Amino acid sequence: MISAGQIDRRIISKQTLGLYSLLFVLMMSAIFGYYFFAANASFIWTTDGYTQHYLIFYDYLEKMRGFFTGSGFPLWDWSIGMGSDVIQSYGYYVIGDPFVYLGLLFPESMTEIAFHLLIILRVWAVGGSFLLFAKKMNFSHYAGLISAILYAFANYGIFNMSRHPFFILAMIWFPLLCLGMEKIFLNERSTVFTVAVALSAFSNFYFFYKLTILIFFYAVIRYFIVYKKTQKESLLKLFLKTTVAYLIGLMISAILFLPVVYGFLNASRTPGGVEINMWIYPLEYYYALFDHTVVPGSYFWTIGGFSLLSFIALVSLNSLPKFKFIKVTLSLLFILLLFPFFGSLMNGLSGPYNRFSFVFAFYLALAGGYLVDHKSDLKQTAKNKSMFLMIIYTIAAVISILIPGYLTVYMTIPVFIGWVMWYVLFTKRFSGSNKKSQMILGLVVLNMVSNGIGYYYSFGGNMISKVLDYGTVEEKYQQALGGLESNRTIESQDISRVGVTSKDNRIRNQFIYLDTMGLNSYLSISNGNLSEFARAIETSPYQTIQPLRGGVDDRSGVNNFLGVKSIITKKENEAFIPYGYDIIEDADENQDFILAETENVFPFAYTIDQGMSRSSFMELNALERETALANNIILEDEEYKESSLLPADLQTEIEEVSFELNISDETPVTQDGHLYTTKSEQMTLELTIDRPEELIGSELYVRLEGLKYYPIEENILLRQPTNYTLNAAYGDIEKNVYQADRYSFSSYYPRDSMLINLGYIEQDQDINDQITLNFNRFGKYCIDSIKLYAKPIDEAQISEAAASRDEKALKITTFADQIIKGEIEDTNDEWLVTTIPYSEGWKAEINGKAVEPVKADLGFVGLPLNKGDNNVTLTYRTPYLLTGCLVTLLGLGLLGVNHFILQKDKL
Repeated sequence: MISAGQIDRRIISKQTLGLYSLLFVLMMSAIFGYYFFAANASFIWTTDGYTQHYLIFYDYLEKMRGFFTGSGFPLWDWSIGMGSDVIQSYGYYVIGDPFVYLGLLFPESMTEIAFHLLIILRVWAVGGSFLLFAKKMNFSHYAGLISAILYAFANYGIFNMSRHPFFILAMIWFPLLCLGMEKIFLNERSTVFTVAVALSAFSNFYFFYKLTILIFFYAVIRYFIVYKKTQKESLLKLFLKTTVAYLIGLMISAILFLPVVYGFLNASRTPGGVEINMWIYPLEYYYALFDHTVVPGSYFWTIGGFSLLSFIALVSLNSLPKFKFIKVTLSLLFILLLFPFFGSLMNGLSGPYNRFSFVFAFYLALAGGYLVDHKSDLKQTAKNKSMFLMIIYTIAAVISILIPGYLTVYMTIPVFIGWVMWYVLFTKRFSGSNKKSQMILGLVVLNMVSNGIGYYYSFGGNMISKVLDYGTVEEKYQQALGGLESNRTIESQDISRVGVTSKDNRIRNQFIYLDTMGLNSYLSISNGNLSEFARAIETSPYQTIQPLRGGVDDRSGVNNFLGVKSIITKKENEAFIPYGYDIIEDADENQDFILAETENVFPFAYTIDQGMSRSSFMELNALERETALANNIILEDEEYKESSLLPADLQTEIEEVSFELNISDETPVTQDGHLYTTKSEQMTLELTIDRPEELIGSELYVRLEGLKYYPIEENILLRQPTNYTLNAAYGDIEKNVYQADRYSFSSYYPRDSMLINLGYIEQDQDINDQITLNFNRFGKYCIDSIKLYAKPIDEAQISEAAASRDEKALKITTFADQIIKGEIEDTNDEWLVTTIPYSEGWKAEINGKAVEPVKADLGFVGLPLNKGDNNVTLTYRTPYLLTGCLVTLLGLGLLGVNHFILQKDKL
C-alpha cells in the first residue's frame, strides 16, 4: 500500500486518468449545472452555432446514416446554396472530426443531446491528450493531473464550447504532435508523430497550417535547448526522419485534405484584403493582453483565462533546460502576438486573428506542472519574484474595482486565488509535499471553475444570453419559412428554387435542414464562382461567405434568371417581393408567412445561340449586365473566340434618372467636392427626382460609386470603428447595406460601390419624388458619384422571354444529387446554359461522347451542343477525391513499411 507521502512521487497512471475524469465531471457540473437544468441554455450560439455548427452536424449525420443504410453518400447537395460540393462545404466543420462519428451512436431524436455531449467529450480529450504527453515528460501523478486541468479548462476551450466547437480539436492534436516529436528525439519510432499529423490534417486544414508552424517552433527550440548536447543522431538525420514522418501523415489525410484545400483555393474567401496597419495593434489590444491573462476574454482571438499558478511558475523556476525551453518558446509566441503582421502570417496571410493562442494554454499548463514537481526546490528569490508578480496583479485588480462598469469579479477572484496558491507554495506550515499538491489541485479546480462560470453567466461574460434555449433549435429550422416550402406549385419537370426577400437576413443555411433548393448559403468555404457572379451584378446583400443572400436585393430579373420560382417571406415584408411574383398563399391567424410565385422563371437548363465575351460583358454597368444575362451566354474570352455564337444584342433600356442632391438640414454636413464630413451621429442626403412620373413601370435603383469611409481624425494607436450602415429609402421601401469594420476580418469586404434596388413603381401608387440616403456613423464619406437608374419592366416581353426559354429547355429525365440527364431535340450549333454552380468536378457526355463543361455566365456550367438531337448526361465527382484516396492508401502502406520494417529495431 502506498502512503500519502509517496503518492506525490508516483508517475502518471490509469489512476491519474480516472481522477482527472472524475474531477472533469465535477467541474463541468459546477460550471454548467445551473446553465442547463435551471436556465435551459444550450451550447448553440444564436449566430454561427444556429446557422452553421449544429445544422451541419445534424445534416452530416443524416447523410452518414443514409450511407450506412445503403442510400450512398451524396458528393453534391442541391440544398447547400444553389448546390454545392458536400466534402468541400462540410470538410471544414465535421467530416474530419472523429468525435462527430460518435453521434451515429445516438438515435436521430437525440441529435441535440449528442451535439452537447460530444462538445464536452472534446474538452475532456484536451486534458486526456495532455496527460499522454505529460507522462512522456515524466510528470508526477499530481503534476500531470493539475496541468491537464490547467490545459483543458483554459478559456480557449471553454470559450469555443459555444462558439466554434471544432476549434477545440487543435488543442487535442498539439500535445500528440509534441509527444511524437519527443519520441523522435529519443530515437523511438516516429509512428505517433505520423498519426498525429494525419489526424491534424484530416480534421481541419485551417488549424493544420497553424499546428505545422507551432510544432516546427517546438521541435527547433526543444532540440537546441534540451537535446542538442545529448542527441546521438545528427540534426540532418533528425530533420529527414521528421520530414518523412510528416509527409506520410499528410499523405494519409489526403482523401479529405486534397479536396478541401482545392475547395479553399477556389472559394470566395481568399487571403489578403486587410486594410489595417500591419505593424501595430490598437493600444486597447495591448491592455487586453494583460487583462486576459488570468480572466476570460478574447481580443482578435487572443484568448486568455489562465491560472496565476502558471505565471508564478514562469518567474520562480530556475534556468534548467526544460524550464528555459518553456520561457524561450513563450517569449517567441508572445512576440507573434505583438504585431499584426505575424498574426496574419499565422492566419494564412489573412486577417490577424490569433487563433493559435490555444498554444499558450499548453505551455502555461506545462509550466504549472513543472512547478508542482519542483515546489520543494523553490528558493527565496523565487518567492520574491513571484510576490512582485502578485502585487502587480493585485494593483490591477484594485484599479479594476475603481473603473465604472468593469466586471470586478473577473479580476479579483483569480487574483485572490492566486495569492492563496502563492502562500501554499512558499509557506512551511504544510509538511509533506503531497499535502501541498492536494491543496494546489483544489485551488486550481476552484480557479478554473470560477473562470468558466465568469464567462458564461450574466454577472460575467454573459455568454448565456447569446445561445438558444435547449430543445428549440430544430423547431426554429422547421419554421424558418413557415412550412410553406412544401406548399409550392410543383409541376412535372419543374426544377426550381425558393427565394426570400432582402428583409430575410436570418435565412442562411436553413434550406439544408428543409431539404429545399434555394440560393442562400453561409459557409467558410463557398463557391468562388458564385461570388464572382454576385460581384459582377453588384447585388447589395453580398458578403464574402454569403455570395447570394437576402433575395439578391429583390431584383426580379436576377431571380428569374436563377430559377427562383417561389419566394417565401413574412407578411410584413410583402412590399419587398419582386415584380412578377403573385401571392398564392397569404398569411392567416396561425401563420405570418406568405408564398409568392411567378410564371416568368427561367428553366434549370436551356439552349441559346447568341453570346458575348467576358471582357465585353464587364464593360457594361451592373444593370446592363443583368439584362445581358437574360439574352446571352457569357463565355470566357478564349471560349468565346472559338465559339460560333451570334453576336449579342447589347441594346438595353436602362435609363439614367436626373435628380437634385441636397444635404438634410437635420444632419449638419460640410461638403468639399466628393468628401462629406459630419460630426453628428448620422448623415442624410436627399435626392429629389426631376420627373418622378416617368418612373412608372420601372424598377428604381440608386448607385454610389467610389465610396470610402474615414474617421474624422485617424489614429493608428486607437481602434476607431469604420463600420456603418447605409439606409436607402423610397416610399415604402427601406433597405440597409452594411459595410463591415476593417477589423472584422472574417466578414470584411470593402464596398467601394453600392447598387440598391428601391423597388418597382406601380401605376396606381403615389409617386414619390424623394430618395433619402442615411449614413449612421459620424466621420468622412468620400462618394465619387451618385446615380439613379430606371429599369423599365415590360410584362409581355418578360413572359415572352420566359416562354422562349421554356421551348428550348433541357427535358430532364433524371435529376439526382450528382447526376443529371436530359435531352434536347433538333438544335442548331447552340450552347446549353444551366444554373449549376461551376466546378471542375462536373463532367459531361453528349450522345455518349465526353465533352468538357465550361464556365458560363461567370459562375455556372455551360456546354456546347451539336446540331441535331443531344442526349446530355452531367455527373459530379469531388475534385481530387480519387487522387486523395489513392494517396491515402499509399500513405497507409508507407506507414506500415516505416513502422514495421524501417524502424523495427526501435523501442
